[in-house]
Amino acid sequence: MNYIAVDWGTSNFRALSVRDGVLIKSVQDSCGVGKCQQDVLPGMLKQQLLRLDDAYDEQLPVLLCGMIGSNIGIADAGYLDMPLSFSQLLGKGMKLPGILPNPLTLRPGICDKRVNEICRGEEMQLAGALTLSDASTFAAVGTHSKWLKVKRSQQQVTGLQTLITGELYHLLLKHSVVGKGLPEQIPSTAAFQAGVERALSVVQEEAELVTELFRCRGRYILDALAKEDAASWLSGLLMGYEIARGHPGGNKTVCFIGSETLLPHYQQACEISHLRCEVLPAESAMIAGLNEVFRHGE
Repeated sequence: MNYIAVDWGTSNFRALSVRDGVLIKSVQDSCGVGKCQQDVLPGMLKQQLLRLDDAYDEQLPVLLCGMIGSNIGIADAGYLDMPLSFSQLLGKGMKLPGILPNPLTLRPGICDKRVNEICRGEEMQLAGALTLSDASTFAAVGTHSKWLKVKRSQQQVTGLQTLITGELYHLLLKHSVVGKGLPEQIPSTAAFQAGVERALSVVQEEAELVTELFRCRGRYILDALAKEDAASWLSGLLMGYEIARGHPGGNKTVCFIGSETLLPHYQQACEISHLRCEVLPAESAMIAGLNEVFRHGE
């Protein structure tokens, strides 16, 4: 399996050159789709692929996934609706002739019209995770965490839920009164645990998360929380709430997919919550998914 894959999101660009199913070189940039005019995207794609140097070959198929296939991208590839078969998940999508000398295809996103949920990019991580984990609930965590449910007996993706944990954390700390005036933050395991435990209480008590978010400020103003621990407490609250809402509980295992810096926090939050989980680096999941796409198409 020899190909080039481009994961082009709202904020960032990444191209991966793969030979025999193994990543040999990647390049990345901050030129996300959301930062560019649509008419410059084809030229930008050509320039970025040339940065792969010897790992770029005009004969290799190129697959685009992520927000580049949305209504603000190079073309709108639409969405595949749920329930979605595993074989549909592995389709290459729309052909885009005339942009590159390479055979170029653009993957669609996935959606659940029953609940107005949409997803682009993380479905490739899911495709790989299905081959690397026996779980039936997957969470591709980050700015917008995508919780995906599958029925293996029917070989279908059956559920999608987005929790904007990462974005909400950033907005509260950087653009709201909750984070205004805070000193430099110091990571605190104890504050993170306290935040997770409070999230569990919020869910059990059927209390309001929006109220508890503001109480983060009340806590450090009233000296119930050290000011330098506010970010850790808020992180624990948001992750704990996400897990409490998304995890099926009992003896079920959730497979978390994400960055190697973020995954340990989700693992810790599950341990505090006495819930089972496993973790999978996003790059490993994505490469496995892309390999399945090209294996499926052969």
